Amino acid sequence: MKKLFAILSLLLFVQPSFAKDDAKAVEVTKFVEEIGNKVIIIAAEKKIPDAKRREKIVAVIDGVIDAEWIGRFVLGKNYKTATEAQRERFTSLYHSFMTNTYGPKFRDYNGRKFTVNEVIEQGGFYIAKTEFLPHDSNVPISVDFRVKERGGKLVILDFIAEGISLIETQRSEFNSAISQKGTDKFLDELAERVEKLKKQK
Repeated sequence: MKKLFAILSLLLFVQPSFAKDDAKAVEVTKFVEEIGNKVIIIAAEKKIPDAKRREKIVAVIDGVIDAEWIGRFVLGKNYKTATEAQRERFTSLYHSFMTNTYGPKFRDYNGRKFTVNEVIEQGGFYIAKTEFLPHDSNVPISVDFRVKERGGKLVILDFIAEGISLIETQRSEFNSAISQKGTDKFLDELAERVEKLKKQK
């Protein structure tokens, strides 16, 4: 009887934790599904100009990413040594860089279907494993969304395309550039890249 009571007590103690995790997984799933479905709908709007579709997708991505956190992560060790003015300039530039780089990439995901296959908790983050199924192929495009709750709402911190983390790739690239050219020169070149991205059709 004591053993049975102990087992029941353990189940009662553990169950709320599982329920909480399940509820959060459902919340993350709905959050990512809404984003993916919005992208599919916009990408399929062939009657509007390509530049307008790009603008609308950029707005979707812009509304769900935590650009400030991502910028600090990407700047890495150089964030601590940068001046306040350099940090502010980088945060602003990187926000534009990210939305104008990755927003348009989703423009080509004019698929038949978007599916969230699984949500995994990983070190305080949630990895939503998703697939876009294109119109002209039965081979899905795999994209993982790294999601975290910040300030009471869910935000995206990374896109992992075919196993490659976009922010980790940029962290390596940016820090290498800063080591070679210095922070100010790097920021000047990043500003030039942002302007070119904005002008692309």
